[in-house]
Amino acid sequence: MPDRIADAIEANNAALTDAERKAITSLQQLAKHWPRTLTLVSMEGNLHVIRTGDERFGLPFGPDRQQAIIADIDGIPNDGGAW
Repeated sequence: MPDRIADAIEANNAALTDAERKAITSLQQLAKHWPRTLTLVSMEGNLHVIRTGDERFGLPFGPDRQQAIIADIDGIPNDGGAW
């Protein structure tokens, strides 16, 4: 990782509150035990769970794609965009 990215991450981490640090740690712990059969997806700022590899989700936008959703995860802001 280039030094400038590592420096930015370090500066961002230093600015975290205790509650933010705890939330990040909780997500990191969850990731260690997350079943590989489930995938988190973000669509228009909404976080959802689907089965990994569900062919319906690979379809173009439409109702079939939405039928792949197993659960909605409310309360975690996300943008769902690519870099």
